[in-house]
Amino acid sequence: MLNSRQQEILKLLGEQPFLKTSELEESLRLTRARINQLIVPLIRKKLVRREGRARATIYQLTDKRSNDTLRRENWELRRRVLELEKVLDDRKMIERAKEILIAQFDILPTDAYRKLQEQSMDSGRPLRDIAQRILSAYEH
Repeated sequence: MLNSRQQEILKLLGEQPFLKTSELEESLRLTRARINQLIVPLIRKKLVRREGRARATIYQLTDKRSNDTLRRENWELRRRVLELEKVLDDRKMIERAKEILIAQFDILPTDAYRKLQEQSMDSGRPLRDIAQRILSAYEH
């Protein structure tokens, strides 16, 4: 995965056909050493091509980024979205179960959550499963 600064470099290179190190320094407000630290992994991944030496060095995007990397980044983003959706669904289910416990036993939200946690630990089941059982018992 690329960090935000590396993504900025790729974006800048996508907007212009090539950039000198000094132009990257100015645009990103980073030192030459930091630019080099950020750009070397991009060169190794064949996302960026370096031409020239020392102060005459210029950088430009390679064609490889268009297919392989974008596909990989898209897959990674889709996977992350699915993970976050599952976490959100779990959280919603736990909150609904908490509301049922609050209404049923007239307890505070923190106490309801603690009851869910205790039940989860005692039974060795995930909190999501405990919440699901409560929902299925009280929503029918």
